[in-house]
Amino acid sequence: MINIVQSAGTLVTAQETRIDYVTFRLHYTFTVGMLLVFFIILTTTQLVGEPLICEGRERSVSNAINSYCWSHSTFVIPNAFYKDVPEEVPHLGIDSTQDPREFYYLTYYQWVYFMLLFQAILFYIPRWLWKIWEGGKMKTLTKDLHNVLMPEEELNEKFTALRTYLVKSWTAHNAYAAKYYFCEILTLVNVVGQFFLLDVFLNGKFIGLGGKVASFYTSHEYIHRVNITENMKGNPLLMLFPRMSKCLFRGYGKSASVEVEDVLCIMSLNVFNEKIFIILWFWYVLLAIFTCVSLIMNFFLIISSSIRLYALQTRFYLVNDKDFKLLVHKGSFGDWLLMDMIGRNMDSFIFKDLISEVAREICTYYKHL
Repeated sequence: MINIVQSAGTLVTAQETRIDYVTFRLHYTFTVGMLLVFFIILTTTQLVGEPLICEGRERSVSNAINSYCWSHSTFVIPNAFYKDVPEEVPHLGIDSTQDPREFYYLTYYQWVYFMLLFQAILFYIPRWLWKIWEGGKMKTLTKDLHNVLMPEEELNEKFTALRTYLVKSWTAHNAYAAKYYFCEILTLVNVVGQFFLLDVFLNGKFIGLGGKVASFYTSHEYIHRVNITENMKGNPLLMLFPRMSKCLFRGYGKSASVEVEDVLCIMSLNVFNEKIFIILWFWYVLLAIFTCVSLIMNFFLIISSSIRLYALQTRFYLVNDKDFKLLVHKGSFGDWLLMDMIGRNMDSFIFKDLISEVAREICTYYKHL
């Protein structure tokens, strides 16, 4: 499953040059890939199978009834999820109640796959925005510098050009870093916003879904029950994504009077929907935590040159510590970010020589001030 998600993620991004970090990539690769996989599963199931099968009074399935119930939404009776099957109700969520005030309409059912595709687009927006702002800068600066086997003359030419650029533009990269940091903040806003978006989509029942499911399946009552039907009573997943629902189909009878038919409907897509949305709930929680940690780390990198120095020394241990100290002391967070990105996109030995020469030239420049 993970391989499939990663493969789907590569459909929306295929790059050699790294212009962002792991947490940022989780939003537009793994998450987008996962949403696209879910979208394909639901779309295929809906096109090939029957997403809604409704049975009328005569125990017959009518295309007219199916189409009517599909377009007008079906409903369940929330109180019926706590009743016994088959003593009190035929199915959980279904009873003989005729009071419309007790009906809970499942208005989301027809639109789930559209919502999944919309979410995938939202998760890709920060990446799209950063790619536009970045403008291929890192690719231009580090092109082929990961290849130590290129002709020496060409390597020296690219090396010299990059060194010259860094020396002349040192302390001028804060705008570059600010745009990236803004896009990282946007990923957090997006993933938190997804909770509220899905909460609205599912009629206010998504935000607390994960906690309710965890409480239900770890409760003493659930663990010590034996009967399968008993285990399902009050299940928050079944209450939000029921297998069976009702629909009121109105038509004319033999006497030309309006007749209301109580129709039972099988909601086959909810077998997938319940698993998709509980997976998304827990993944969004983890992703929000990862993103918060990443933003906090970036905040400390911005305010502390010592932390920036430590990060560089840890990642690029071949580089002389004195060179890093000089560059961090004379530069800003923007310079650190550019230097770190460059180091991730070129050969470590070439990067070592680059930092050494840049540090030497900048030191010489400041001595002549």
